Amino acid sequence: MVPPPGLPLPQPNMVCKLKKSLYGLKQASRQWYAKLSATLSSIGFFHSKNNYSLFYKQQPHSLVILAVYVDDIIITGNDPSEISQLNLFLDRQFKIKDLGILSYFLGMEVLQVSDRLVLTQRKFAQDLLAEYHCDTLPPVSCPLALSSSLAAAPAPLADATAYRLLVGKLNYLTNTRPDLSYSVQYLSQFL
Repeated sequence: MVPPPGLPLPQPNMVCKLKKSLYGLKQASRQWYAKLSATLSSIGFFHSKNNYSLFYKQQPHSLVILAVYVDDIIITGNDPSEISQLNLFLDRQFKIKDLGILSYFLGMEVLQVSDRLVLTQRKFAQDLLAEYHCDTLPPVSCPLALSSSLAAAPAPLADATAYRLLVGKLNYLTNTRPDLSYSVQYLSQFL
């Protein structure tokens, strides 16, 4: 075994012993999340009761919210100094990389317009148009009626991949178009 570049060895021909490895193990993400959760709890953050990927710390004049998706973290709040302290603390604990102001996350573009944030999937729509060689997307006039009834095809499709891809893309679209959620969920039953 050759030591990694930049690692000075006190004596030649020494062997490196791996004490602990997280990446590559089946439980790696669970262990990372458990450590993150315990670390945040130790400095006063609480889990949201509705979403375990959301942490918050509320004080009399400040609120800091932290959202976790796999190994990506979004930090927001109304107290810039508290956010800076949290960034420094997380960097000491986990060696994080601060990517600055949020602009793109989970396929959604985040635009700051005056005092508001606008979420858009413009890039997603452009990619969809390119994939299907279209100039415009057809307008979505109304969601599936609650009284609609669908049935499985009499014979399974020879290749159901196209159907799965379209339903998957529609499912992704429900992040910013909640009015489509029922329809997409209903169509998902026929995958």
